[in-house]
Amino acid sequence: MEEAYWRFGVVGNIVSQHTDENGNTYYGTKTFTAHTKVYIDGKYWSADQKEISVIGRNRFGRMVLESVPINRIENVRAKRIFDPQALEIMHHLQALDGWEWWGRTANDRRDTEKFAKEFNERRQK
Repeated sequence: MEEAYWRFGVVGNIVSQHTDENGNTYYGTKTFTAHTKVYIDGKYWSADQKEISVIGRNRFGRMVLESVPINRIENVRAKRIFDPQALEIMHHLQALDGWEWWGRTANDRRDTEKFAKEFNERRQK
């Protein structure tokens, strides 16, 4: 199989800060610093889920797959993904574990735009 040099996807950023129920302020998440760009796996995401899987650079600079609460992601948008490390992780997850990510078709583009819109609407509730 030819490895893609790009694909459509959904990208977001980790929120800069959030406050927990005890009033403590946190910056970013345990894994990601504030404003980290993450690639969202939302192909089969349902609106009742509280967390979502993302790929991004962790606090040590390594590209990792992690589960993040949806309210810790902002600025969600549909984009073309060119990052070779993110694409490699996506490719390996598809080949080894059967995950599905969006591809390079017009339908994939529409699906990513629809997902980004629905995610932002869900997050605002």
